[in-house]
Amino acid sequence: MKLSTLFLSSAALVVAGSAYAADLPAKKGAPAAKAATGCPAFGAGYFQIPGGDTCIKFSGYARSDNTYTSNVSRPANAPYSLSAAYGVQFDAQSSSEMGAVKSTILLEGTTSTASATDAYVQVGSFVAGKAPNILDYSLGYSATGAGYGSHTGQLQYGMPMGASTLTVALTSAENNNDTGSVRVASRPDVTANLSTTVGSLGLNLGVASHEISYSGASAQGFAVVGKIKYATPVATLSVYGGYANGASTYTGNAYTATYAPVYDSDTSAANLATSSIVQGQVDIPVGTNTSIGVMGEQRSVTQNTASYARSTTALSIKQTLAKGLWIRPEVYQTNYSSTITNGAYLRIERDF
Repeated sequence: MKLSTLFLSSAALVVAGSAYAADLPAKKGAPAAKAATGCPAFGAGYFQIPGGDTCIKFSGYARSDNTYTSNVSRPANAPYSLSAAYGVQFDAQSSSEMGAVKSTILLEGTTSTASATDAYVQVGSFVAGKAPNILDYSLGYSATGAGYGSHTGQLQYGMPMGASTLTVALTSAENNNDTGSVRVASRPDVTANLSTTVGSLGLNLGVASHEISYSGASAQGFAVVGKIKYATPVATLSVYGGYANGASTYTGNAYTATYAPVYDSDTSAANLATSSIVQGQVDIPVGTNTSIGVMGEQRSVTQNTASYARSTTALSIKQTLAKGLWIRPEVYQTNYSSTITNGAYLRIERDF
């Protein structure tokens, strides 16, 4: 066979094969997976679930809490505690004809226990579920923080009023600040908080109505709390105070065998415990990653002839080591019934 004839025959086979392959059904590639996209309308950190209109945000923390306290009874009690805690929060938001619909779940715990700190639904200014108490004005100190500081089941609604917001809530009735006996109130607590901002000045004023149940009878207690915060480039000053009659938990004076051996009861109007708290705090920034905090506090509870008073002073330094990583050593002194107790605290926390 001539060489030219071989080349022509080979070319004809290639062309015929290509034509046949073109007649075969083409294989379709798998569709590319859609990447999650951000949700700028709901803020930083939210991303949209592919195939839906709900935006999700994950956040939380892990930390080490370490304390040392003087004047403990040895060998029954240890002067130190080395512990850990964590929190994981899930936020979901979507748009609706009623506005943004949000749900939040916050799970917090230690190495031995865990529970849902928050679990609530929010539609606009309406909140339903377990959420931070609207009278939580805690100034935020680690080992000595005052204020109410609880998360409770509630129905709450916030009403904007210009630069101010009035929030009212029906709150799961708080305990009677008692020794642990079951004394159930017949109604939820009624609370209200007015917050406003004027330039660098922030103000909060709150009231609470609480029913005390005791020995088959009931009485009505109340609490008034407030906070002033003034921020300047040099320092931030915060002052917190409150007074309660028959509602001592709202002033941070929950019953404990050591610090509050009195409790609310309603055997007579005179037996309702009166309590108060005053706390001041100054935070001073030092550079961009460090701040110094100084706090002073005075608490007291009186019921008939029983009473107690406790004062605390504390100094802390918060140092940011990297984005989301910070430490806060703290030293404090407590004076209770002329007994002075010194303590030291170290928190190491990673936020994400």
